[in-house]
Amino acid sequence: MSTIAFKEIKKGTTILIEDEPYEVVDRSFRAKQQREAMATVIMKNLLTGKVLTKNFQSSAQVKEITLEESKAQFLYKDRNEYYFMDQETYDQFSLDGSQLDNSVNYLKEELIIRIKKFNDKPIDIILPAEVSLKVVEAPPGVKGDTVQGGSKLITLETGVRISTPLFVNEGDNVLVKTKTGKFDRRE
Repeated sequence: MSTIAFKEIKKGTTILIEDEPYEVVDRSFRAKQQREAMATVIMKNLLTGKVLTKNFQSSAQVKEITLEESKAQFLYKDRNEYYFMDQETYDQFSLDGSQLDNSVNYLKEELIIRIKKFNDKPIDIILPAEVSLKVVEAPPGVKGDTVQGGSKLITLETGVRISTPLFVNEGDNVLVKTKTGKFDRRE
């Protein structure tokens, strides 16, 4: 663990505050005459998923931490608990849906992901850049809708709804970008 000042913090940095890991979502600075600049930091608690906004002196020190990472396989969902198996130790663990945010929209059985660990305890996941999902519901494309490049809302096997071109049909597999949630291409 290294100590850094808030003025050196960037988006995505993982810091330790009150013995809990936080990921910096955004930060900004403002200075007033004859006073030290203030850093406004928006950060997500990686244990609870709560987002906090706090003000700090820009020269205040904080501990930067590096989380351990390993590969895991998604096994199944039971209510709001998502179960995984570590690919190195074969230990099974679960994470609450509130910890995973929008990541749950792209989890399907047997998907290999990376997990972040804090003090050897899994706390978050990192999805692959894109995921292949099956289309379970797609309204038919209507002739004449293509003048403006047409699109339609479809439902994928995980229950998430995305916008796709009119040529995507029920039963197709599509690749979805996990960062943006946007359709990439049909397989």
